[in-house]
Amino acid sequence: MDPEELLEKLIKNQISREEFERLLEGMDNEEILARYEAYLLTQFENEIEKDLSDKVETPAVSKGYMQVTKPLTTKVKKDPRRSYSRSFQVTAIAASLAVFLVAALLLVFQVGPFNWDGNTAGIYGDSDLITKSTPTGRMFRMNLEDGSFIHMNAVSSITYPPKFGSNKREIEITGEAYFDIERDETRPFNIKVKDYNVRVLGTSFNIQAYEDEDDFSVTVESGKVKVILDEDGEAAAVLEKDQKLMYSTKTGEIRIIDVVSSKELNWRKGILHFDATPMEKVEKTLERWYGVDVVIANKEIYNRTLSGLHHNENLESVLEALSYATGTKYVIKGDSVIISKSN
Repeated sequence: MDPEELLEKLIKNQISREEFERLLEGMDNEEILARYEAYLLTQFENEIEKDLSDKVETPAVSKGYMQVTKPLTTKVKKDPRRSYSRSFQVTAIAASLAVFLVAALLLVFQVGPFNWDGNTAGIYGDSDLITKSTPTGRMFRMNLEDGSFIHMNAVSSITYPPKFGSNKREIEITGEAYFDIERDETRPFNIKVKDYNVRVLGTSFNIQAYEDEDDFSVTVESGKVKVILDEDGEAAAVLEKDQKLMYSTKTGEIRIIDVVSSKELNWRKGILHFDATPMEKVEKTLERWYGVDVVIANKEIYNRTLSGLHHNENLESVLEALSYATGTKYVIKGDSVIISKSN
């Protein structure tokens, strides 16, 4: 679908969540962004021109010739209802333009169970570093000053300087985030993850490293990523496209597997993707996505796994599918979800 079609749907309030996400993703492309701007300005100017111009009476057509029933210079009295309608349309276009520009500045959109806003920026300590955090049920998209793009999942944080130095770029994260790093061979990009480092020049990848979990993972969508697992940088792994590193900070075990990176990144589209996922991880994911406290009533349930995709579904729909797949039942009490064996 063309960028102009997406904007037309936005103006008419007919855009879907998936189309809105595609519209926002276009803002990362200068050519598409220019088309957005040109289209919106054209629509706005057209409505203004219509509103300011007086409509002349349509000439009558009879027997193959045109007869002007009134001189073209004669002004026709405006219908106040038409004027109101035009003014309303101009206002609607202006409002749509304003909404779009705000979205462009904030890079925020609503998908699935999430309420996207990310407006939790603050100063990190006394070191002039900035931190942005997302609570449960929220995500955030942003660009760093070098042009690198970051998309943060729920219950995640990023700490970074307002401006990078001349010879390095360094940030720190917890939780989960997708990165599309602007290439700069003179300034490697280093990400501190727990007590480890991920170093790149320019590539796109995903990091999952929640504080309440003993492991972290790195999945590469494009380019190459170097994962450094000790201070001297010798114990390192180099990942390529569609490779995923999983490292247990508790046992020291390292696994590198082949994956389909697009599936690994489904969370960016508001899609829950479970692939033989242990119930302990499912529990934590539901808590982050839906802002609830999940209680597993029977320890045996932790021995079960869950597979499936859930596209922008509400909590009850996901729990119904979970219960069917794992032979469990659930009860929702306020902000708590209690999952127990069905028999």
